[in-house]
Amino acid sequence: MKAFNKLAKLFLSVSCFMSLITIDQAIATKAADDGEIVDDNDARFVYSSGNSNAGGWDYWPTTGGSDPGETEHWSNSAGATIDITFNGTKLELYGKLDPSHAMFSVAIDGGTATEHDAYASSRQDRVKVYESAELAPGDHSAKVTVLGKRNANSTGSGTTYGVQFVYAKVYGSSDTGFTVIEDMKTTETDEMFKVKYTGTWGGGESYYPSYFHDGYEHYSSNGYYEMRFIGTKFQIIGSKNSNHGVYKISVDGVEVGEADATTTGDAQHQQVLYESDEFDHSVHTLKVELKSGSNIQLDYLKIYHEDLPISRLFASVQEVNLGINQTKSVTLDYEPWFNEEPEIEWSSNDPAIATVNADGLIQAVSKTKASTQVVASVKGTNVSTSIDVNVDPAIKDLIVSVGNEKLLETQRDFDTLMAANIVRNWNGVAWKGDELNSKLNILAKADVHSVNITASDFTDGSGNKIDASNVEIKWLKNVKANDGRNMAGTVLDFPDVIHKGGAHDVTNGSANFAWVNIQVPENTVPGTYTAKITVTADELTNPIELTYELEVLDLVQPELEKTELQIWQHPFAVANYYLGLGSNPSGGISNDVNNDFYFTENHFNLMRSSIEEYVSAGGHDVVANIVEEAWGHQSYYSDPSMVKWTKKSNGTWEFDYDWYDKWINFMIESGVIDPDKGIGKIKCFSIVPWSNQITYYNEATGANKTETLKAGTTAGDAAWSAFLTDFMRHSKEKGWFDITYISMDERALADLQAAVTVIESVTDSEGNHFKISSALNYAAPEHYDFTDKVDDISINQGNITNKAQMNALTAHRDELGLTTTLYSCTGDYPTNFLISDPGDNYWKIWYTMTLGTTGYMRWAWDNYVYDMHGDVSYRYWEPGDGWYVYPQERSELDTSTYRAEIYTTPRYEMLKQGMRDVAKAKNNEIDEITYILKA
Repeated sequence: MKAFNKLAKLFLSVSCFMSLITIDQAIATKAADDGEIVDDNDARFVYSSGNSNAGGWDYWPTTGGSDPGETEHWSNSAGATIDITFNGTKLELYGKLDPSHAMFSVAIDGGTATEHDAYASSRQDRVKVYESAELAPGDHSAKVTVLGKRNANSTGSGTTYGVQFVYAKVYGSSDTGFTVIEDMKTTETDEMFKVKYTGTWGGGESYYPSYFHDGYEHYSSNGYYEMRFIGTKFQIIGSKNSNHGVYKISVDGVEVGEADATTTGDAQHQQVLYESDEFDHSVHTLKVELKSGSNIQLDYLKIYHEDLPISRLFASVQEVNLGINQTKSVTLDYEPWFNEEPEIEWSSNDPAIATVNADGLIQAVSKTKASTQVVASVKGTNVSTSIDVNVDPAIKDLIVSVGNEKLLETQRDFDTLMAANIVRNWNGVAWKGDELNSKLNILAKADVHSVNITASDFTDGSGNKIDASNVEIKWLKNVKANDGRNMAGTVLDFPDVIHKGGAHDVTNGSANFAWVNIQVPENTVPGTYTAKITVTADELTNPIELTYELEVLDLVQPELEKTELQIWQHPFAVANYYLGLGSNPSGGISNDVNNDFYFTENHFNLMRSSIEEYVSAGGHDVVANIVEEAWGHQSYYSDPSMVKWTKKSNGTWEFDYDWYDKWINFMIESGVIDPDKGIGKIKCFSIVPWSNQITYYNEATGANKTETLKAGTTAGDAAWSAFLTDFMRHSKEKGWFDITYISMDERALADLQAAVTVIESVTDSEGNHFKISSALNYAAPEHYDFTDKVDDISINQGNITNKAQMNALTAHRDELGLTTTLYSCTGDYPTNFLISDPGDNYWKIWYTMTLGTTGYMRWAWDNYVYDMHGDVSYRYWEPGDGWYVYPQERSELDTSTYRAEIYTTPRYEMLKQGMRDVAKAKNNEIDEITYILKA
């Protein structure tokens, strides 16, 4: 879909200098006296295929824009043609005359061709090179052909002869009026004459803006687009490209044809891909979807229609909530959008409650709580729209509004949030056994004390209810963090901790946020339920109320395990944080350890709540360290080995599994894994540690030694074979062998292949070796011989550039019974950083479904830094990359039990909501359409 590189651009510019024939870009525009200017890139021009030296045409876009002279088409090939269709009584062609140019012919309506000369003694740009005779009114065609001859004075020869056009003019057109709908004219609803995209679409910008009608295009490998319109005919204009497909065209739900956007040669832009037959002048719905091939693309649409007066008005808000004397400006849009801006008349149904001026500025007047409507009307018509206005004296020092839980908003957004419309209603759809989240924005215009937010029961009016105990409301707590990667940017406050409920003081000018979590019990009677969220404070005379409406469907939330969730645990970081280690880091990291505390009952008590939460999200992956610092101490805290390696004086190896066994038993106890039932996986990192170094106790010297022991070398293979042999024996004794994986990170393919060879070389009596897992960046089919050997692979998001390739990989591995997941880490966007939108995590789980992967992998659940409730900036990564949940404050830990609690985050709650909703979509018991419409 993208075109020339710099070398190709240079070649084309040289070709233009040598001279040729051109035609131009832009929307067809009608001038009353001067005819209709039709650009050379207009869809009514169809060029013979091939480049300018091979039977076809090249073109040179310069700066783009609407000037028809800014682009040109040329050909050096005798026999190259342009087929032009037009409606009118006369046709003119404009182009370049040049000392080297050749001759061309024009045949109107299949008649006798007349010859014309593109030669001139000196170069002349944008001049008339052809004019037809007067024609009968109506539709006509013209065929332009480059001739293999030239004026005797022409200096052109060989491949330098040619002709060039920039635009045409058509006179006397009787066509119905038309409107061009650019690809950027979009809607998410049903607005007419706007494009509605469904699926994953790219575009909105281009490296080559002059290739496209307005400088932009939209394209997708899995989406479709629709548009409602009134008219009698339409055209679809887009690019032809070797990686485009054939499109299915439907009108009003009936397939009417197809558009072939493929080509075997160079890309061709602004081509008429499809022109419809005539139909009745009424409301229609166009749908274009991919029928075959890889990609669908749109440049613009052209809709032919009669005059269409304004039929609808849209207000920027449907409801306004104001305090006494507060104002709100309302803007309007109208349909169809291409009409001239109408004159609007504003009125208030009760000026004693609220007034509105001629510019749509609403002002609250009432001194008591009251409601009315203001009405906007198109003057001289019955087209109007109304806005509900609620006046509430409580809206004074505290502004409370339903926010968007998927967006990150901070103190920096205070002014924007203050200017936004106040939303007092929330609507949600849930299944039985489901849960939903909402966010409240609380903006203070003065110091306000003891702000408290509570919920009533949800009731359905028939005696059924969801008890208020199922609604949990907590304040979001700020932590400080740099707003960039690797300590880059400015340290700011981010509301990343879903902290505690209860009364809370807010200060003048502060943006505050609260998180609302709604649990829907599985035994809930289906129906529509309503509840009130009430905000009180010392300074509020009257409470602020928000209405929450919840529709519960007669469907049960499926288990989250329909998407495999793998998030790595860091037990050493959890212990070190609570022990207060790392207060004096060296080089930005902590080397402090407390070996006597690790994997004790107190250590596990610190983690119980956290691991229980991980299981509730569908997590059944355990990470165990089998070497020291498998990741090269990239984390703030150390990652010691859970297996202690000893090299005996006689050169043999001995392994101590004490920590490892305690860790695995704790994860069994916590429900993460169940080896007896084959539930879960134990991922042992890593047979390819950073720098391939292993630290062990050297019995001969009585000291620890760090040595490079790389798989594929004699020493490395010997050490790893010894470990794998003993570890297999131990794993079988424990009954854990069947769910244990020897794991690897992204490394060079040769290093991974060497590691797999070592793993496969150590087998039991039945020829079984350990299962293998790896994060890697090899998704292409040429790597299948290797990746088929890896039982569980995870492909980095940043390396997924070809959806079809990923779909093929996952389908191939599914047939083999192998696991494929998507993973993201530092540098990947969208992602889970605390400086990112929480909704990125929701999207991520849907993206796994788009790719067809088994699930999602993330490298850190609880990889803490020292100051988790202060400044969480760290020398590596974007902040938040290392954790989804927060630990309890050290000062609040009860050291008599060490039973610690955790705080979740909006990022994690959106991840979990994605897990729930994708589980719904994967539920084969329901119709997918039902899910899309209802959830």
